[in-house]
Amino acid sequence: MSRNPQDAPLPAAKFEPAATATVELTEIDGMEQGAILRFTDAGRSGRPSGDRELRTCYGDLYAVVNALRDYANMLESVIPEWGLTGYHAAVYELHAARCRKIAGKYAAAIGYDYDKAMEQCLKRRARDSSGNDTGLDGLEALARKRRKPDASNQRKGS
Repeated sequence: MSRNPQDAPLPAAKFEPAATATVELTEIDGMEQGAILRFTDAGRSGRPSGDRELRTCYGDLYAVVNALRDYANMLESVIPEWGLTGYHAAVYELHAARCRKIAGKYAAAIGYDYDKAMEQCLKRRARDSSGNDTGLDGLEALARKRRKPDASNQRKGS
């Protein structure tokens, strides 16, 4: 097998399930409550040092944690898939560990447990798809979910 990642395919059957699960976690369960990230800038690239602030929301932080964990999982999965060894495998392993460490810091700060959320998502997916698989992707399901209360309110008013 070539060591050039461009020559090695990423089989959708292997990588799609984990990636779509975290998309569901982020897009369906994501929250829009405000969050502020504060950090001290060391003053690189000609910018003066000082305290900085980034305003975001919990849903964005969930997406960052999910993306970092998914990326770490994919990095570790392609090592055997691409036949990486030695230095090349070590670089992927170290980068995966760094992504997990960053994700862990953010998750701890917002009280988010990626593994528990994934477990709940997979249980919900198994429950919802037990014979009733509509083939809807996560965003279509969200749109349907949001329209449902309107339809039930219309029936009550009739």
